[in-house]
Amino acid sequence: MIKKFMQKLACFVTVAAIIFSGVASYSPLNVQAEELTADEIRDKIEQLKQDNEDRENKINNLEGSIAENEEKKQQVYDLITGQKALMDYYSNLAYMKNEEVNAKQTEIDGLQTDIDNKQLDIEQTQLEIENKEAENEANLEKFADIVRTMYTTSPGDIFSVLFGAGGFYTMTIGGEVLGNISEKNLEFMNQLKTDIATLESDKKQFETDKQLLEEDKKALEAEKVILEEKKQEYDSLYYNATSAADEYQKQYNQYQADIDADELEKNNLEYLNETNQAEIDAFEEKLKEIIQAASKPDRPHQEGEWIWPVPGRGYITTYFGWDSYLSRWHKGIDIGDAGINGDPIYCSKAGVVIVAEYTYIPGYSYGKYVVVDHGGGYTTTYAHMSGVEAYVGQEVAQGDILGYVGNTGYSFGPHLHFEVRINGEPVDPFNYVSIA
Repeated sequence: MIKKFMQKLACFVTVAAIIFSGVASYSPLNVQAEELTADEIRDKIEQLKQDNEDRENKINNLEGSIAENEEKKQQVYDLITGQKALMDYYSNLAYMKNEEVNAKQTEIDGLQTDIDNKQLDIEQTQLEIENKEAENEANLEKFADIVRTMYTTSPGDIFSVLFGAGGFYTMTIGGEVLGNISEKNLEFMNQLKTDIATLESDKKQFETDKQLLEEDKKALEAEKVILEEKKQEYDSLYYNATSAADEYQKQYNQYQADIDADELEKNNLEYLNETNQAEIDAFEEKLKEIIQAASKPDRPHQEGEWIWPVPGRGYITTYFGWDSYLSRWHKGIDIGDAGINGDPIYCSKAGVVIVAEYTYIPGYSYGKYVVVDHGGGYTTTYAHMSGVEAYVGQEVAQGDILGYVGNTGYSFGPHLHFEVRINGEPVDPFNYVSIA
């Protein structure tokens, strides 16, 4: 992926230099300044056409890639939209659950306050009980002093009272000792006894209340733990949804970057194709000038019929005009048949040989070929020969052998490429010749 990105980055820099350097239109090659032969020009034309064809294929591939990435980008965009909705959903759930946690904590805090208050009540009551018991102990000491005094003064009477009493308080209430104890002291002791019993009862109730409050608090704390766990679950889901959305966004950005790079590269290729086409047009014009310069329009034009250049061979593999297979204009007709390789090629009409090319570059141009000027602006071209039997300046008669069918130059199999031109402009050969 990094390597691909760096390649695209290099493409960005190259294309940006072309597009943003102020170039508003392409400039054709100045072919006038070049001293090229007709064959060299044809080679350049074929090379430029091949370059354009290769770029057209790349453009088609890029368009497919752009369309595919656009579709993927839209799919990822839909994923991002759905993921953001999911994030909002989980975020709301987590927020609401957090509100419940806070509310539960408020309840717990309230109960804790109640528990603390109950504990204060218990401690306060315990203190009061201890004070009352201390008072009671002090009063009993006073009572004991009274009894000792009575015993000192009337020992017989006190023992009869003590041994006849059923209990301490019964003795104090029902015994004869009561006569020697003031009514005020008796009321004080009874009140102490009552207060202590009441305090003990209150203390037990406070402790019971406190226990119930602590149990309620534990229940609330357990509920709070469950709520917090649920909130953590929603937080985790939100985090996962956010991470997924971030990843989708990265994919979206990558697809957009790929689309931008492909669009930029496509624009660059289209620009180069336009530039190439301008050079092709200029080379075509130059080639026409060369042919026109070599031909003699004032040479008398032979009247009469044109003859078929390869008698007995009538299978046409490519016609004159637009060739959809090669995506270009075909300037003649291709005559091919099984076993045609090496067949003699006959001059279609009398004239003078103005081009006779004996060498060629494999895969380019017309290979070995001959051009004959027939006067009056008419020329014929015989291309892709395996061998040439003519020479420049040779006067040839109709039916003379110019060479032999071959597969040289830009050719995909043995055939004869046959052209008819008027003043350098190609016309349909079938306007002049018929299949023999």
